[in-house]
Amino acid sequence: MKKILIIVLLGLLIYSRSLFNGFVWDDEVFIQNISSQNALSGTYFRPAISAVYSTIYNIFGPQPFFFHFFQLIFHITTAILIYYLFKRFFKETVAFILAVIFLVHPAAVEAVSFASAMQEVGFTLVGIAGFMFLLSSPRRRGSSASELIKRGDYSLDSLLRGNDNLVKIFLATFLLLIALLMKETAIVFFVLVFCYLFLFERKNQIVLISYSIFSVILLMAYFLFRVSGGSLYVQGQGLFPIMRVSFATRLINIPMIILYYLGKFFYPMNLGIAQHWVVRFIDFQNFWLPLVFEILLFSGAIIYFIKTKNKVFLFFFIWFLLGLLPHLQIIPLNMTVAERWLYFPMIGILGMIGTMLSKLQIINYKSQINFKSQIKSKTIFILLIIIIIVFSLRSFIRTLDWRNGLSLFSRDIRKNSSFDLQNNMGVELFRVGRYFEAKKYFEISTQLAPYWWVNWNNLGAIYEREKNYQKAAEYYKKAIDNGQYYLAYENLAKILVLHENDQKKTDEFLRKSLKLFPENQNLLLLNTYFQEKNIK
Repeated sequence: MKKILIIVLLGLLIYSRSLFNGFVWDDEVFIQNISSQNALSGTYFRPAISAVYSTIYNIFGPQPFFFHFFQLIFHITTAILIYYLFKRFFKETVAFILAVIFLVHPAAVEAVSFASAMQEVGFTLVGIAGFMFLLSSPRRRGSSASELIKRGDYSLDSLLRGNDNLVKIFLATFLLLIALLMKETAIVFFVLVFCYLFLFERKNQIVLISYSIFSVILLMAYFLFRVSGGSLYVQGQGLFPIMRVSFATRLINIPMIILYYLGKFFYPMNLGIAQHWVVRFIDFQNFWLPLVFEILLFSGAIIYFIKTKNKVFLFFFIWFLLGLLPHLQIIPLNMTVAERWLYFPMIGILGMIGTMLSKLQIINYKSQINFKSQIKSKTIFILLIIIIIVFSLRSFIRTLDWRNGLSLFSRDIRKNSSFDLQNNMGVELFRVGRYFEAKKYFEISTQLAPYWWVNWNNLGAIYEREKNYQKAAEYYKKAIDNGQYYLAYENLAKILVLHENDQKKTDEFLRKSLKLFPENQNLLLLNTYFQEKNIK
């Protein structure tokens, strides 16, 4: 209980400032979707997490504090579940240290501070809960978890003892389905649990078969419901750079993507949002070097398993690989990489580290008179404490970056960086009246993504403010041609109604606009004003 209290207090301490952060990045659109009753619809089929968003909104309204609060509670709870999960495999001290590292890791800040990313924490929490529910069983008297692991006993203690246990397996699998309804990535939990049962419960075929049957039934129901509802994955209209390249080019990016996540786990200092880089050609630095490094690293992991026959290590190695798989751009996503996507795979890396730490402690236990082993053990323990302190400070500082859009974008932006980060920076500057600076960022965004529509509309707004209505109309028209952006229709209609002498052209555009957006109040008001002006 003392360790749980430490996890809770430490989580609240590190993320206390984030509770008072505002909505940033995509949060405004996300809140608009909730307020307009669109939370349960959209490109993705995630009704469970949408229901969580809607519940918070309906009870507390559009207050950022409550979204951040529940997201933090979910994160702390996930860390506690990870502690109990690791206790099944490692000694209590090792499990606690690993859970704390997960809690304070800077790469998790985006998943915890970004309200629109609540699904990352949500599916991980519910998935682990389902996994733990399946594995839960009374321990044998006189045998601690570490002692059972030590002698190779990973038994579920006859989980299927009676009909109640069948219900237990079904309910655990149903929790995995809830996780899947929070985010599609949770499908890896179904595979992960099967891997666990295959590795540790292969002899208990009833457990494996029962779980497999329940999983197939629930997954079939999920896919049938999803297909019948027309909720299929859409590739973002080719908006994002990684979506605009071929499958072969996306494969070229895999070594650098894996290296990115490994780097962010072991050295999470240079953090940033909106990562849209793309490796377009095979070269030494961006392909061969990371590929060779990863082959050596993964080969080392396989050799380690072959030598030690440690199933726990293999299980968490599989956890890491399965966690990375959905984010390797085999199916293109809306970013090349994202820190929040490391949230789930991170547990696999920590599990592998825990396996090696446990092996070291066992050696020390058997040879207490070995002074060098004791020194080595204490040194590693002190090093882990230092890592926790450094990670905690880095995470606390990172939460301050998320306090508002201007602080986040100005901290993360780089010269010629991602097109949407440049645009978002311009929007924040425009809101505080720094129009000349905003114009520069909009121009860079249009250079990086001339096929987008939002950046052209925003650049048009700058020229409209400068009273260069011809240039503004040109950019609004470009935004319309690129994506039929409703704001561009509103802005161009305003230019035509107020500053265009060609009444026929204006009337035709208003008719076309209202045909596309018949309930748009701004277009309706402009049309009414235009008609009344012509009557006079």
